[in-house]
Amino acid sequence: DLALARAHGLPLLSVIGDDGTMCPPGGGWLQGVHRFMAREKVVAALAERGLYRGTQDHAMTLPMCRYRCPHPVPSMSPPQD
Repeated sequence: DLALARAHGLPLLSVIGDDGTMCPPGGGWLQGVHRFMAREKVVAALAERGLYRGTQDHAMTLPMCRYRCPHPVPSMSPPQD
């Protein structure tokens, strides 16, 4: 996503805050909602509108927290000077 945005001169938006909750660019209706709960809300909203097409498993590299917790670390690109 980052490479695509840069290639097309699009602004870089942070949709997940440092606390793991959604920020306004992620959709005002999700603001303040934790990222995992936001996923469930998006699926429910799509299903309600008849737009949900299901899920598929896919392989990906996911960094995990190093401090004895089983939580994935979201990939966020800090602003570059």
